[in-house]
Amino acid sequence: MWKKGVKTDIYDVAVAGGGTAGVFAAIAAAAAGARTLLIEKNSVLGGTMTAGGVSYPGLFFAWGKQIIGGHCWEAVQRVAALGGAQIPEMTYKSEHHWQQQIRLDKLTLACVLDEMCREHQVCVWLHTSLASANETGSGVTLQLAGKDGLVSVQAKKVIDATGDAQLTRSLGYACDKSGRLQPATLFVRLDNIPDHVATANLAEQVHHAIREQRLPAWSTPGTILGTLSGRSLAFHVACAADSDTTAGRTRLEMDARREALQIVRFLRGLDGLQALHVAEFSLECGVRETNRIVGEYTITARDYISGRRFGDAVCNAFYPIDLHEPPYSIKQVFFEEGLYAQVPYRALVPRGSTHLLAAGRIISSDTDANSALRVQAPCMAEGQAAGCAAAIAASENQPVAAVDYHSLCQALERQGAIIPGEV
Repeated sequence: MWKKGVKTDIYDVAVAGGGTAGVFAAIAAAAAGARTLLIEKNSVLGGTMTAGGVSYPGLFFAWGKQIIGGHCWEAVQRVAALGGAQIPEMTYKSEHHWQQQIRLDKLTLACVLDEMCREHQVCVWLHTSLASANETGSGVTLQLAGKDGLVSVQAKKVIDATGDAQLTRSLGYACDKSGRLQPATLFVRLDNIPDHVATANLAEQVHHAIREQRLPAWSTPGTILGTLSGRSLAFHVACAADSDTTAGRTRLEMDARREALQIVRFLRGLDGLQALHVAEFSLECGVRETNRIVGEYTITARDYISGRRFGDAVCNAFYPIDLHEPPYSIKQVFFEEGLYAQVPYRALVPRGSTHLLAAGRIISSDTDANSALRVQAPCMAEGQAAGCAAAIAASENQPVAAVDYHSLCQALERQGAIIPGEV
């Protein structure tokens, strides 16, 4: 029977979105003693690392020193211990920064995240979406849509880790959006490529097909064939649409799959590739940006790339500014030697918020800074910080902006996190 408006228990902390930021926000909140609910629209936790197919988070180290730890790094280590990852040597070179990203087996990672949530007694609701939210003096009431119908839950503090700032907008807090959004991408991996296939010949045929407009407009030999390795080939389908609306996201997903099949059919028509097999495609596009909160502080590109130090810094970040511009160009700005970025707590606090925090790619930052802060390792660390802060605010019955910084650092340190300034 379909239920409507059923009341359930009150939680100390509720986290909307179980992706790279949200799952670690929930684990951190629960580990800090909060009764925690985590809702996720998909069938699996981990977001872009699992459903999005981009299972290589980074960067956890800067200039040979670890800068992100805690539950985030524990998850990576547990995946590696189960045979699902090999942790590379962390010898940084800016032109090869991606080599320090850690490739994780998606099934192993998903199971590790499930297990960590169970160990910390996080209440996880998969296949559940946020319908609406209302703020009261004592907390937030969430209307959730799941398999049981509409369910109303209450939480003293909430964390928006939806990636699109859905909870923030539902509660009426201000958001910002870039004038020109970066493209999203769909991950596709092909195998059964014969050993004798000549890459140079393939590249020429791709060039010819592009000139004849038989491939998507963004295509280049590099974007399609750049990861050809042995008998396997992986590529990302770039697709532009405003994905914070239902119509826009639907168009995005359908367009990306259509273009992926267009590429596969073209490749199967080439000599030697007739038996090409689609080994994997991600369940959803990886979206780089939609909305960002307007926070108590907005991180600028200058703040980020100069390694500015903040008195309320809660985590570090080291990924270069990485702005993808349609159709397929990338603007990258790297740190000068010895520098890395800090994320201030104020960037996680929506302006004027009492009960709401944000984590992940929606934190308060300008377009260029966000292009670096949106990647997985910083999102994980932002989630961990937000989870600890929400637990403290709920326990002490205080506004999220009033959380004592020293107490927050102590809570993070107890969970193994690396506090900025202590690297």
